[in-house]
Amino acid sequence: MNRLSATLVFLVLISCSACGGGGGSDNTDALAYLGIAEGKIFNYDIDVGLTLPQAGEVKVVGIDLEYANGEKSYKVEMRQNGNLIATRWYQVTSSGLFLLGEDVNEGASHVLRHYLTPVKLLPYPLENEQGFPVQSWSTQTDVEEGGSELHRFDNSGKQSIDVPAGTYEAFHLVHTRTKDGTNSTALEEYFSPQNWYVQFEFPKDSTWQLK
Repeated sequence: MNRLSATLVFLVLISCSACGGGGGSDNTDALAYLGIAEGKIFNYDIDVGLTLPQAGEVKVVGIDLEYANGEKSYKVEMRQNGNLIATRWYQVTSSGLFLLGEDVNEGASHVLRHYLTPVKLLPYPLENEQGFPVQSWSTQTDVEEGGSELHRFDNSGKQSIDVPAGTYEAFHLVHTRTKDGTNSTALEEYFSPQNWYVQFEFPKDSTWQLK
């Protein structure tokens, strides 16, 4: 093998080592940064405009080897007052957090979505070595069941936020989801490194706060 061939092989190996699925050995630091693990439970107060908050729970119920064709995905269930309202499948790589699909209740409708291109929810890390935040990122994807979606995230940087669980330094994100190029919804999200999402909207105008 000549020197040029050896160099090309080396570059290919380096490139492949940066790839990987949800359970790859290269995602350990990203998992710690996100603050999730198999069996992890996050409890929330949900403000839906009523006098008393409702009870919310986000649970990483396990690792699913079937959903992503043999790659590890994290199956996460969301409950409101004990009722299952959404199941989502996430993938974690050395590049960040990705949404593979979801099974959700939207009003009176039950909706399944399998994203043909995983939606990048959070890059890892969310700021560069100089401490400047990644300002925006987006994913255009088709939905296996039909239609397309654009997910855009705008990051205004870290700020202090008070929730029932305490005070956290969190990145303030605006997640704009556009379906089929026309119907857009903007959701406020606050991600705190090592603590997952300490506050977020789901659906619009229903605010979940970590407790």
